[in-house]
Amino acid sequence: MRTLATDPVVIDTITITRAAAAPELIRAEAGAERRWEHHEADHHIVVVAGSCRVLGHQVYAGASAYVPAGTDHTVKAGVWGCTFFSLASTHDVA
Repeated sequence: MRTLATDPVVIDTITITRAAAAPELIRAEAGAERRWEHHEADHHIVVVAGSCRVLGHQVYAGASAYVPAGTDHTVKAGVWGCTFFSLASTHDVA
């Protein structure tokens, strides 16, 4: 498996090894904020419309962000709102 970076938020192609749950499609109105705390899975955010801010990084439509398990974070919608897929994933260790 490819390591993307050590930065908590990575804007790059994502590789999901195991999805613990189906992705959610979330529509956030301009300025709305969604918080994730104490989650035990990696979080993949794929923006499909608008833009949002994740851990201080602006993420635009067509881009994705990766947040490692255990990292409290928020997704804050930009001025035109944001539609994104939210996917939690875990890694199986064989």
